[in-house]
Amino acid sequence: MQILRETPFALIISGLVFAGLYISNIVYDRQVPQYISRKIGHAAGGLAYLLAVYLFSSGWWPMFLSAGFVLLLWAARLFKPGTFRGVGGSGRTTNSMAEVWFPLSAIPLIAIGWMWLGKPVETVVCILFMAWGDGVTGLVRSRLYHKPAKGLWGSMAMFIICLIISFIFIHPFWIGLSVSIVATVTEYACGDVGLITRLDDNLAIPVASFVTLFALLAATGRY
Repeated sequence: MQILRETPFALIISGLVFAGLYISNIVYDRQVPQYISRKIGHAAGGLAYLLAVYLFSSGWWPMFLSAGFVLLLWAARLFKPGTFRGVGGSGRTTNSMAEVWFPLSAIPLIAIGWMWLGKPVETVVCILFMAWGDGVTGLVRSRLYHKPAKGLWGSMAMFIICLIISFIFIHPFWIGLSVSIVATVTEYACGDVGLITRLDDNLAIPVASFVTLFALLAATGRY
């Protein structure tokens, strides 16, 4: 079976994610604030999803791996919160389960966008908006405000990153531009320091981007 032949790729992807989590812990242990150290996990996760598009013949392994990390991160938060402290902090209520929402949001996106509609690249782009766009946003804002905060320059940084990703992977460009705007606005509005604090941006950004992108693709007859 093809899924068995691709097991080595699944191990590579898992190793990449674990490396990101491990490095996040190291950075966090060196007194770097968790809202910065977690961006390393974001970056590694985004790279893992992007590589998955080119390593796997279907969305089954990416979906299984996402589910596995959801369970792992959730269990760690419940029973040993300090295990992945670099992305989730060292307490059970730290950061509102953000590290769990990231892989959890990917599961329905992969099931619908990749496995049902046959658009793996477009699906993963919506995840990259969160993984890399939101990651850069947090770094920019940390340099400016030295604390978790929303602000114009951070949003501009995210918009630029999303626009670059869209330029590479989404055609026509105006669709990518539209989705980049939605992703940026969603990031600004949601999250623990956003206007809608109950809706985590790790979930909201991929979902809002996905809905917008595939609605525009459907409206223009591109799938």
